[in-house]
Amino acid sequence: MAVHTRQYEALFLLNAGYASGNWDTAKAEVQHILSRANAEVIHLRKWDERRLAYPVRGNKRGVYVLAFFKCEGPKVAGIERDVQLSENILRVLVTKADHLAMKDMEAMAPQQPMPEEHEFRQPRRNDRGGHREPAAAVVVESAAEVGEEQQ
Repeated sequence: MAVHTRQYEALFLLNAGYASGNWDTAKAEVQHILSRANAEVIHLRKWDERRLAYPVRGNKRGVYVLAFFKCEGPKVAGIERDVQLSENILRVLVTKADHLAMKDMEAMAPQQPMPEEHEFRQPRRNDRGGHREPAAAVVVESAAEVGEEQQ
């Protein structure tokens, strides 16, 4: 059976202390994992550093590294296994990227983080010293009721 070489996109999550302290070493570790799978690296770059939604292996912050590469399909499992064995790479997500051209890969940029909900939400208060009012009820009409009104 012939094994096809495909193009993949991988988003690596690295320990922030490790990746921020020495970017060249962190980049070399990602490249080493890809080279073990005989992957041809097309594009690799530091994508973003963020606070994580929940701790991953005890880390509250992480650095994302975006990589595009070509390799044989069965070798992707080896990349995922090597990430699980690494102390500095916390997670990886690998997807097929056959549809992307080089200009699309270079143009990818991280989204801006959304502001925390509690930063812009103000509690509603009534006249009796700070108790919250219940939220207003929302009335949702069914499609049948809307159709009857239009006739």
